[in-house]
Amino acid sequence: MADAKVPYRSLLTVRALTPSLAGDFLGFFDHERGPAFADNPEWANCYCQFYHTPKAVDWAARGGADNRAAMAGRIAAAEMEGFLAYAGGTGDGTREVVGWLNAQPRNKLPHCFDRMRLAPTPLELPDFKAAQIVCFVIHPQWRRRGVARALLDAACESLARRGIESIEAYPFKAGDSEAATDHYHGPLPLFIEAGFGIVREEPTMTVVRKSLTPP
Repeated sequence: MADAKVPYRSLLTVRALTPSLAGDFLGFFDHERGPAFADNPEWANCYCQFYHTPKAVDWAARGGADNRAAMAGRIAAAEMEGFLAYAGGTGDGTREVVGWLNAQPRNKLPHCFDRMRLAPTPLELPDFKAAQIVCFVIHPQWRRRGVARALLDAACESLARRGIESIEAYPFKAGDSEAATDHYHGPLPLFIEAGFGIVREEPTMTVVRKSLTPP
């Protein structure tokens, strides 16, 4: 485990998901070896496929192999977007995936509002000009060490460079809970500190949004 006194930016590298990084993504989520859900085995079958699955499909009936194959195909076709955080910089060339952020244009997440049981937020932009954040997954040993903020910052910068004008997120109203399962949308303070503003309040979530300025 890295020295917690070292600033996280000197330890982390964030890369946008591409087909060449499919092995890193799948290795992070493979529940038999990967750390993504090491402390939450009930979610180990997900492979971040939940918000890409139509509501008409019985999610509980899908197994890990089904979701892994679906996500592998999505990545291979360059239809899956998001960001991986790596820890490394030891000089020996080794690196480890320590976090994942599912953030991508709204037109690539057609089922997410149904899955969140939210009415779609109105937009004055076409869907491909707006992005959504639906999932953070942080290595258990790297939580509360700035990984989520590094992922969020990198995502906003990358999306702005490609012409995305707005990004939206949906943090849960989790109160004082410290359970990772209550914060996988990202905690509200994370977004407020990053310049997001509250758009509306829902019974279980707060909708937040940020305008992105091209560099």
